[in-house]
Amino acid sequence: MSSLPPLTPEQEAHAHESYQPQLWASLGTFLLINNVAIAGRLWATRTSAGTRSRILAEDILIILSGVFVNAIIPNLMVATHYGLGLHVYTVNARDQNYPANLSHTFRHVWITMVLMSSFFLCIKMTLLFFYKRLFLVSNPHLRIFWWTNFVFIILWFVGATGFYLFQCQPVQYYFMRYYVRFPHPEKNDLSNLKGQCDATAVLNVSLPVIFSFISDIALLILPIWAVSTLKVDKTKKRGLLAVFGVGSIACILELARILALNLNTDDKNDTSYGVTLFLILTAAEETTAVVCACLPVVVPRLYKKFKGKADTSDRSYEKNKNMSGSINWGNRGFKRVISLNPIDTEVDTERVSDDDVPLTYVRITGIGRELEAEGASQIMALPTGAYLFPPSHDDLSNLSDAVGSSAPGVIHVRTDIQTCVTSTTKDS
Repeated sequence: MSSLPPLTPEQEAHAHESYQPQLWASLGTFLLINNVAIAGRLWATRTSAGTRSRILAEDILIILSGVFVNAIIPNLMVATHYGLGLHVYTVNARDQNYPANLSHTFRHVWITMVLMSSFFLCIKMTLLFFYKRLFLVSNPHLRIFWWTNFVFIILWFVGATGFYLFQCQPVQYYFMRYYVRFPHPEKNDLSNLKGQCDATAVLNVSLPVIFSFISDIALLILPIWAVSTLKVDKTKKRGLLAVFGVGSIACILELARILALNLNTDDKNDTSYGVTLFLILTAAEETTAVVCACLPVVVPRLYKKFKGKADTSDRSYEKNKNMSGSINWGNRGFKRVISLNPIDTEVDTERVSDDDVPLTYVRITGIGRELEAEGASQIMALPTGAYLFPPSHDDLSNLSDAVGSSAPGVIHVRTDIQTCVTSTTKDS
């Protein structure tokens, strides 16, 4: 058994200091919140009529985010078990085979840092694809801004992953260097290792975090910009801004990470104790990012469920499956609708959502020939069902008796929602 390194009086006075209680409490809480939030988001998308039958890119990305976060936080927990949160001299004093525990600590910290960029890539892409599905329909400026964010995040991921992987030469010297710094009398072979970790300086490590902060700001601007252009009442607009504005907390935590890294991190002498605050803030930001990606999906679903407001789309979809009979409906949206009368239309295909539902407008280029031939000026009243069945030709003469005073040229369509399209006769 080897002798323990003696502690100086100053070291003995601070040997009791520890961040480990804070690490265990925060990491356990973050792990629970992450998994509950991700499970809630998947539940919300699987129970929504608009997305239940499809696998969305954002669903895959949020699952990958969950995989990474369930690897990152447990690795930090293992690092805490070996000595993260304690002073370096305290870790060595408690380790008969010093500096093995210290080396194991930073092996798991290194794994955390390498996986972190992959996690942030997935969570940022989850938000991007979600925003694309919600907002990027017809606004060219938003579309350009979206693609700029997309390219920036990909470049950031490549740079950050490369930095964290190769910040030391050789790679394993990041956690093996402690055998050189604290030579063990029985491990002389390890104390002669050669390598360098010049890139681990605080300023260098902060560069990926700074660029990540820039992308977080851009991701925050994107939904706020889109919501500000919506034509809804101020109360609803404020509610939407509040939901999407939760992302500002992630930006604040990212800024706090940068400040903690540059002002309160000892990356040279007392690393196991000096990097703790930075790593806690990192886990906190990861959790906040997951919550920001899940809230806009989970909150509306919970609101409908607990307020007793049944989803009209769900009921219409299920009811129409029973009503359809032998009629060959399309997959979703306008493709399932059979119009009251054949009418020439043009759909802007660039403005169609993932549901194949035109989100902006249907351009009417003509009026129904049968109605025009019969000289009808009215249309049938909407039935109570979710979709309209085409009337027979003999019923066209009775259209004027079906309703009271509908305006000529008005076409009513029932899809998952009721839509009214008003047309005028096309001049030829």
